[in-house]
Amino acid sequence: MRAIHVTGQGGPEVLKPVEVPEPVPPPGAVRIHNRAVAINFHDIQTRRHGEAGLVPPFIPGTDFAGVVDAVGAGVEQFRVGDRALGIHLHGAYAEKSIAIAALAVKIPEAVSFEQAAACPVAGLTAYFLAHDLRVGRGTSALVHAAAGGVGCFLGGLLRAQGATAIGLVSSSKKAQVARAAGYAHTIDYRREDVLARIREITGGRGVDVVYDSVAGPRFARGFEACAPEGTVVLFGTSGGEPPLEALAAGFLTSRRNLGLRTYFLGCTIEHRIAEIPKAYSALFEGLATGMLRVPVETLPLAEAAAAQARIERQETVGKLVLVP
Repeated sequence: MRAIHVTGQGGPEVLKPVEVPEPVPPPGAVRIHNRAVAINFHDIQTRRHGEAGLVPPFIPGTDFAGVVDAVGAGVEQFRVGDRALGIHLHGAYAEKSIAIAALAVKIPEAVSFEQAAACPVAGLTAYFLAHDLRVGRGTSALVHAAAGGVGCFLGGLLRAQGATAIGLVSSSKKAQVARAAGYAHTIDYRREDVLARIREITGGRGVDVVYDSVAGPRFARGFEACAPEGTVVLFGTSGGEPPLEALAAGFLTSRRNLGLRTYFLGCTIEHRIAEIPKAYSALFEGLATGMLRVPVETLPLAEAAAAQARIERQETVGKLVLVP
């Protein structure tokens, strides 16, 4: 079957199309003939820096949707021909992938394969971020990368919960995408004074929650954006690791009862697996009804390297999905 290998650490050029044998589902797993494979920034970070337990060459990617074409021993909830969505630590960039049955879910007819493939990492992350912080009516939230995959999911979820969502974007095009996704306000961080705009929007109070997937040298700005007793949630480092001095300057000495927490989807899956089906159901319903609006662009599997390069250049919105 066709697949993509990460042949070493480095830039997009280390992604190579290859032919490999079809995987065989072990007991408790199913094999999915993929129709759509979502790209996540985690894939890029793994390509750049490697990941514990993965030795090149390996097939990258975590999120895939398609049709079950083989069922491992002991699996009763899936049959050959079922439309299914899977998540795995790696192995998605291929024509066929293995999914642990306990983590797979059937895709309703009202949701396309491309929409479904966007749900595991981006959708589940947004769902638990929105629900765990109890953000709702009368509260406000600032979201980094508002026109990205997690950002678009969060825009719709926060709006549905009655919160005022403020999205950080880098262009007018991305501002339009973010507003369509559910953001009441957008701030172009390249052209506007972010903190001044937040004070203007919130009447000088600041926001209750900052969802930060970027970190990097401006990480401390999140604490400045918070209202008293606000919380910064760090769930990604696409802009680089946050400098430790930012914690001292913006958090530890703030005297405003601020909170800081991290979020890792893998921890949620490990310890709260019983909640995953309900989360998927909410995401599928939101996509089917239009409450969640996540733009999806498709590219052939063989163009995985070019697709990742576009994400690194910040040229994309929503989700890029590979079609085997």
